[in-house]
Amino acid sequence: MDLLGSVERHPWRWSLALFLPLVLFPQIDIALSGMFFDPVRKIFLLRTHPLGEFVRKVLPGILFALAAAAAALGAFAAWRGRALLGMDGRRSLYLVASLALGPGLVVNVLLKDFWGRPRPSTIAEFSGPFQYVRALIPSDQCPDNCSFPSGHAALGFWMVAFALLASPAWRRPALRAALGFGVLVGGVRIAQGGHFLSDVIASGIIVSGLCLWLHRVIIVQSSMTFWKNNRHEGSESP
Repeated sequence: MDLLGSVERHPWRWSLALFLPLVLFPQIDIALSGMFFDPVRKIFLLRTHPLGEFVRKVLPGILFALAAAAAALGAFAAWRGRALLGMDGRRSLYLVASLALGPGLVVNVLLKDFWGRPRPSTIAEFSGPFQYVRALIPSDQCPDNCSFPSGHAALGFWMVAFALLASPAWRRPALRAALGFGVLVGGVRIAQGGHFLSDVIASGIIVSGLCLWLHRVIIVQSSMTFWKNNRHEGSESP
């Protein structure tokens, strides 16, 4: 079975299949987070581990620098009138827009600061003061920068935007690597007590979905329009 092809053909079915059980059965969220919690020391295992701190503090800066480099290359390519290191204005716009809209606007601004879901490290099951809240249920327990969805995982899944720019021969391996990277980043944040599995899955659905949509609008449809216009102009030339 071509699993990745099935996901590409039926993204919403797979999104529901992954996310709905976590909404209906919150024990999954709590049980998975509990695997990384030390009840004796009352701390999550990767809370202060160097790997966890690298993902939490350093990795976002690296990915933002990557976006800045893409923007700079795109601007320079537009000025010179040709692609530079495989980057042109449209690709640069697509990468920056996917970062700004996905991890930026939707995940961090519209959801994390207003949804109010407490993080695993702050709920009663893990010696915190708050109560567990199911995914998709707004809460007033967390004032800002809350658990749903995961901002770091969203940045990890943003690699899907780069994978979609790969050549057809490399696109599927690149997509697998990008999705795996997002899962890895999200897994580290779960092990730190910063997010539930449902937070990570939600980020993957949101960011990957936006990347696919923007790729279609900015890259695919724009290229088709350009090709049709050139063909039309060529047919009219004497």
